[in-house]
Order: sequence, then C-alpha cells, then structure tokens
Amino acid sequence: MFEFHISTPNPCSQFLEIELSIPISYSTKISLQLPAWRAGRYQLANYAQNLRNLTIQNPQGEHINSLKISKDCWEFAASAPGTYKVKYEYYASKMDAGSSWVDDQQVYINFVNCCFEVKGALNLPYQVFFNDKNYPKTICTLEKSDSGYKAKDFQSLADSTLLAGKKLTNWKYQVQETDFHIWIHGEVPFSKNDFIKIFKKFTETQIRDFGDFPEKEYHFIFQLLPYKHYHGVEHRKGTVITYGPAEKLSDKVALADLIGVSSHELYHSWNVCRIRPIEINPYDFSKENYTDAGWILEGITTYMGDLYLLKSEYFTLEEYLLELEKIINRVSINFGWKNSSILESSFDLWLDGYQEGIPDRKQNIYANGCLIALALDISLLNHGSSLPEVMKMAWLKFGLPQKGYRQFSFWKLVERVSKNWDSKSFFSKYIAGNHSIIDLLKIIVSDLGLELIENENDSDLTNLLGIIESEKTIKKIHPESPGYSKLMVGDQILEHGVSGSKISLSIKRINGQELKLSFSVPKERFFPSYKLVVNQETELQKIWRT
Repeated sequence: MFEFHISTPNPCSQFLEIELSIPISYSTKISLQLPAWRAGRYQLANYAQNLRNLTIQNPQGEHINSLKISKDCWEFAASAPGTYKVKYEYYASKMDAGSSWVDDQQVYINFVNCCFEVKGALNLPYQVFFNDKNYPKTICTLEKSDSGYKAKDFQSLADSTLLAGKKLTNWKYQVQETDFHIWIHGEVPFSKNDFIKIFKKFTETQIRDFGDFPEKEYHFIFQLLPYKHYHGVEHRKGTVITYGPAEKLSDKVALADLIGVSSHELYHSWNVCRIRPIEINPYDFSKENYTDAGWILEGITTYMGDLYLLKSEYFTLEEYLLELEKIINRVSINFGWKNSSILESSFDLWLDGYQEGIPDRKQNIYANGCLIALALDISLLNHGSSLPEVMKMAWLKFGLPQKGYRQFSFWKLVERVSKNWDSKSFFSKYIAGNHSIIDLLKIIVSDLGLELIENENDSDLTNLLGIIESEKTIKKIHPESPGYSKLMVGDQILEHGVSGSKISLSIKRINGQELKLSFSVPKERFFPSYKLVVNQETELQKIWRT
C-alpha cells in the first residue's frame, strides 16, 4: 500500500507538504506520474507547475537522485528493498471546484491535483493521512481506514476530495439506501429545511428513472464564497460546487442557479462517473484522452439536470422554459455548427473547448449538446420512448458493469427504442452533420404544446447590421451582415445612427484609424431573440414533465 502524508505547517504560504511512502520488495525502477488534467475538464492543467522541492530518500534515509523524463513524470532507481519516501511541496492557491486551496480557515484538496500515481501499480491501494488540530472538522470522500483514508487504486484517489475547516455546516437526508450529505464552508443565507426538501425531491426523481443509486453515501460539498464564482465538478461519491457571492443566495433566482448545478452534478453520478466512453475508461491522467462523446457527457447532463428540476416540481413549466430560453439564445448567436459537428467539437475539447476561440469554429458541448438532447427527447417521446429511458438502458448496459461505450454502441440504444422514427437521419444531420438544431426545435416543440417565438433584437445595430457589441466595442459580426467585409471585431463604436434606409457608423480601429461608414438597411434581420411559450397542455407534455 502506498501512503500519502499531507500537512500544512504554514497555511498562509498556501503550500501543502506531502510525503509519499513507497514500499519496495525488490530492486526496480519507479516512475511517478503527476496528473496533467482532471476528470470533468478535458483540458491539460499541468499541475506539475505547482510543485517544488521534490526529494527522494532511500530506506536508510539517504537522498537519492531522480530523473525527470517529462514535464510531470519522474523516475528513480530503487536498488534495495525497503520503503522509499518522496517529499515535495504543492502550491494550493486556486479556488474552484476542481483545484486545491489552503488558508488559515480551511484545507481543501482535490487529490488529482497533487498526488503522484506510481506507474505500473494499477490495482494497488493508496492511503491518505491528514490530521491537523487547527481544522477540527473534516470531510473526505474516500473510505475511512485506521487514522486515515483509503483508496482501492489511483483512479479512486484521483476521483476524491478532502475538505477540512474550522467551521463546516453539515446536513443530511436519505433516499432509499443512500445517505446524502450536504457540507457547506461559508455563510449560509438560506433555509436548511427548504434546501433539504428541494434536494431530496430531485434526488428521488433521478433515482426513480435510473432505478437505483450507485453509492451508499454521497456528499454535496459547497464552497460558498464572498466573491463572484460558479463552478461544479462531479465525483463518484460526491461533488464539489463553488458559488459566490454567497449573500445572493437569499434571492430565489440565485438559489436556482445553485440548485441547478447541484442537480447537474448529481446526474453525473450515473452519466460520466459510470456511463463513460471507452476512450476515458479508465482515465489516463498523463495525456489527452480524446473522445467524440462530449455531447453525451455534458450536453445530455445539462439538459437532464434542469429537466429533473421540472420533473421534481422545483421549477414550474414557465420557470423551466426560461432556463431553456437562455440556452437557445446563447446557441443562436454562434454559427459553429456550420463549421464543426458536435462530434468534432467534442474531440477538440483538448484544443480550445473551454475558451471562446475564433469566431464560429465549433459548437459548445454543454449548450448545443443540451438542445440536441432536448430535440432527441421530443423525437423519442413522439415514438413511445424517451431520453431518460435510453439513459437507463445505458446505465444497465454500460454503467453498472463499468463497461465503456463507443458512439455507435450508445446510438444503438436510441435505435432500439426509436421504433419507426428515422434516428439515423437525426444522427447524420444534428450530431455528425452541420444542420441547425434551433431550426429543428422551432418545428418540434409544438408537440409539447410549446412555441418558439422569434423576435427582432432590441438593438438597432444588432438587428439591422448584425453587430453584437459590449461597452461600445464590437464583439461579433454576423457573417451575412453587410458590415462583415468592412468592420472588424475589436472596432470601437464612436457614433451610429439610422436614417431612412441608411445606417451610419463611426468607428475607431485598434490601430488608431478612424472611419465613417454607411450601409443600406438590408431586408434580412440579424440575431433575433427567442422566447418559449406554452400554447396548450398536451399528453406528450404531461409525460415529458413527470
């Protein structure tokens, strides 16, 4: 068993002091791999940049040499039996749901950031020891063992979190055989009983549709912060969610954001943590793990997270439609679907998936994926099935036996339940192809008794000239706008006006050049805003929302 001993002798320095003990029974070469990324964020993070002062001692306590063979992998020769100790410091100074933070009030660690994997020891257990009287309350999603915490292998260790604080709020509820814990670091501006009631209801509804929950214990860990923040990360036995400013959570709209991300992360307990593409089953944290399943991983989860708040009656139908509206309007101003399918955009997460990137290069796997999931669900409902039914099948076929899927094997589940629906056409157009999912939704939401209304944008510059600006700076230009060949992203708008059939514009370019331009008002209108309204209650709508 490998042992990590973690301490914080000077919390204000924000350095963790870490000692890894490696028992060796014969002469061999040891490779130590620090993860380069973490689950839930398919992008290199290069955690080794936060590490310093690595030393290695042999069983006699003597320092021995190591060789760094890559940016985050070290090797050393264990020439004799005994326990070797690897000592180093890790700078824990980033507060989000997937990083680590130390100060005089708390020690918060995502083990994937700072713990080495001993290569070649896939199925050997790890034990973590952290004991500091300055932080009397501790939650760790690993199994308790002796005076520490035990992981059956490195995959389990990398999927776990520790939070120790001077003050932690802890609430609990139970659904079926699982104990659900709510842990809060920070001030709590909302009602305990109301909060638990909401969580219990959406938990029950998700479990109802999957049939069971994968764990006997699950932990919602909240970092409620005094500054603006919003982030969540999934784990098999829990989730970490950062939100701020905490004081806003006394407002229903802000609280809905927190509840929304909580439902999203709980859904990940099945989808991603267990229903997982074969390319990331298991994770290889040393390099990129390419997959084209991002729309399944995050798009379906984004859709389902909010849908279950409707199904559990936290959202009214009108409140839920407002959430969908936000996503539709976000997707409508990006034409990445013309240039990159959702499969290609999923694959390119490792390239620029979490940055805005160049104009209209890609789709967003969360937002576009959510609308694809909505359209897929409506299509399946029209043919006697549903997306929740497909996901339950995926749980039984792939998640429960922990067997990775491929894109085609996941889609076979859709084909199995789609009956007379042309699911292959849907896949070729909206998943593998370059068709607008919003154009499809305009048609098929009527099956749910809804209407997607298209309104002209309130801004003359946006509506007539296809310019989206912020603080008088052009951020986006519609590719069919008459200004596309004369204006540039980054141009500063000095003046503008509309007179009859003409639009006049004065701009200042980043190079200092000032231009006065005139355009004829085109017949086409650009960047409309969308609104979802309820026209009638249909039988399909009743099935969808319950």
